[in-house]
Amino acid sequence: MLAEFRSGAPAPAARDDFVERMFADARKFLVRDDFAGIGERESFPTKVMGVSFERRQDLVAGLVPGLELELRRQPGNPVDANAIGVHYGALQIGFLRKEIAKHLAPLIDSGVRYHARIEHVTGGTDNKHRGVNIRVEREYRSAPDTFAVQARADADHETLRKALIGDGTPHDAQQAVLARVDAGKNTIAVLGTGRGKSFCFQYPAAYRALDSGQKTLVIYPLRALANDQYDALLRRLDGFGLRIYRANGAISSDERGTLMEALQTGAWDMILSTPEFLQFHREVFSGKSAPAFVVVDESHHIYESKHRAAYGKLGETIASLGNPQVLALTATAGDDAFDQIISDLRIESWVIDPTVRENLHIVDARGTKEKLKYLGDLFEDSPGKGIVYCNSRSEATKTADALHKRLSGQVMFYHAGMPSADRAEVETRFRAGELRVIVATSAFGEGIDLPDVRNVVLYHLNFDFTEFNQQAGRAGRDGAEAYIHLLFGDGDRRINEFIIDQEAPTIRVLRELYKGMRGLAAGGFLRMTFVDIARTLELDKANERTVSVATRIFEDEGLLEAGIDDDGRYIRFVPVDGKVDLTKNERFAEGEAAREDFARFCDLILHADAKALERIINRPIYPERVELRR
Repeated sequence: MLAEFRSGAPAPAARDDFVERMFADARKFLVRDDFAGIGERESFPTKVMGVSFERRQDLVAGLVPGLELELRRQPGNPVDANAIGVHYGALQIGFLRKEIAKHLAPLIDSGVRYHARIEHVTGGTDNKHRGVNIRVEREYRSAPDTFAVQARADADHETLRKALIGDGTPHDAQQAVLARVDAGKNTIAVLGTGRGKSFCFQYPAAYRALDSGQKTLVIYPLRALANDQYDALLRRLDGFGLRIYRANGAISSDERGTLMEALQTGAWDMILSTPEFLQFHREVFSGKSAPAFVVVDESHHIYESKHRAAYGKLGETIASLGNPQVLALTATAGDDAFDQIISDLRIESWVIDPTVRENLHIVDARGTKEKLKYLGDLFEDSPGKGIVYCNSRSEATKTADALHKRLSGQVMFYHAGMPSADRAEVETRFRAGELRVIVATSAFGEGIDLPDVRNVVLYHLNFDFTEFNQQAGRAGRDGAEAYIHLLFGDGDRRINEFIIDQEAPTIRVLRELYKGMRGLAAGGFLRMTFVDIARTLELDKANERTVSVATRIFEDEGLLEAGIDDDGRYIRFVPVDGKVDLTKNERFAEGEAAREDFARFCDLILHADAKALERIINRPIYPERVELRR
């Protein structure tokens, strides 16, 4: 099967200290870091550590909620080089916990500033056991010499273009889309996978925010996609001072609180949202927070997802925001889908790019039993770069380790649990050819435009068409022959369904969790961690993540409230009159959308022949009876 793209094995790479160190630390990177990315958040709550030492209890006695505190780096601290002291004036009351300081210290050292304020002083009159709960907030300083503000002021169109696509130039179809957007026209762009749809909105959204403060709302069909795009956009536009948020049911309560505050004040530039979030919170996108530009990515869902109420009403909802300019993007718009998008979004102009990427070829190895042997044979005999996509950090690490034994020095794993500096080093080495094979989660590739990838391997089953198209489409962007290898099979479907069920609890699981959690409560209060709740109840397809999601749904619907008091964090159950319809909850609706999208995806991806799948990847679907541009 592999003979058609074997042309001689590369010479073995020399020993590389970076590669060896990474594999030595691989297990450490798999330990879930609950505080990863915390330094980029607008604000977050935490507890001050060390307040019981050095007579600090006496200081704490005089503190009250609302007081402003200062965070000071202590790089010379003999215990922790990342130490960050918490100060009230000249008095130090304690430290940020080291797990948080590890992430904030490098940012503070690079010029980012944070401050804090007291939210709660616990312990009452007990002089020995007082504690301080604070909220840490990232500062966006207005002084003219600060980096973020200066970068925002200095940014021009060329700087933004380079940040988004490097030294490349927009191709003809992208330029045609941008011209219509600049002219203020409601536009649909039909561009195939890998043809740069995202640039068509990211570029005008960024320069409009910087030039005139205009706001852009971007709609994605699924929260997982919105989250991936959010992470990529933050990386691409880092340093420009743009205020970018994500809005969906998967974000934490703290992140949602920060988002809603930004919406209330109008202090945002871009929001990446699901249609359900927009439908349930339409009223906040008004006044100071009315968007001037709305982007509907994967807009074929307007036609294909009619059963989702948020899509059925999307055109009407967008119009109610004050008729902002609209840009619809898709790679799949047949006659009927095209007509409905045009009608619902009031489209007046379009660009259809008929480019077919004939260099892409599907290698149908679905159901392969010896996947590791397949990979080893492929990359030993096929020169050039390759990406192997796995569906978890542990699988990516394990697979990379097995390949490393056969291709020493040429292989590396990549996932979001790795330090950002190490991820950047992996990207740099792969781009330069020092690393030849990357085994990664979906975290690798978005925003990393690599032209010379010869082989992409889908080791596990994707969760939806968009992820499948994006990963497959990263092969052969230079136009040379490239191959997409499908190694997943029916067994992967059951694994993914289990993951979705944990992330998106069904009505049955929600009912069982609510009943079980109430049974664990004492006097209407529950003081257990999500991990302990999950372990105690032992419900089918429910872990601590399921409990967390369910708790947010219950809180949204007024069934409980979560808070903090002198005894720590609590859940309090609220008396309710009558029944509560959880199916109308935004978070629940998003979870059902992910479940339904995966089922539709599986019906095709596991059974269609290779040629049909190849057509999905290498060419756009567009209406036959309309001109290509208008």
